[in-house]
Amino acid sequence: MISKFGRSCCAGFLGTIVVTCMVTFASPKLIGGPADIAAVLARMLGGSWLAGMGMHFLIGTVVLPAVYLVVINRRLPAGPAVRGVAWGLALWTFSQSVVIPMTGGGLFSSALGGLPVAADSLIGHLAYGLVLGVFASEPDERVFALRHEKAGQPLAKPTGKPQERLRRAA
Repeated sequence: MISKFGRSCCAGFLGTIVVTCMVTFASPKLIGGPADIAAVLARMLGGSWLAGMGMHFLIGTVVLPAVYLVVINRRLPAGPAVRGVAWGLALWTFSQSVVIPMTGGGLFSSALGGLPVAADSLIGHLAYGLVLGVFASEPDERVFALRHEKAGQPLAKPTGKPQERLRRAA
């Protein structure tokens, strides 16, 4: 059985892969060039591109999932996907108001291209949050939330064994 932290780290790793693929393949179409996260982190650290990529994966795989577990997970009264998207929105707000200005990019990427760059960053952070929220949640919680969202019923705290809940929800 994998622990909550282990599951969250695996989910963070998957989310980081999704974001890395998005900035490599989707960002050039959205903003006219790749958004090189590793290069930005390397400049901040005074190291190589590889060190920046390592830091990107360390933050996305360990640091952010740990903060998500402590701050967001199971505290918001919504399903895993909604909690994850809320976390992605919080991360985007923090990055655009604190991190990007620290790197010289201006508030909400104003010095890097403005709205298109900020929107591209928003899409990436929402995707990361969605992946983290869904895959970091308990497996039976994902099924329970999905079935009740489809049925239009409000979410309630699950009771009983997972097999019994699945039979009742079906």
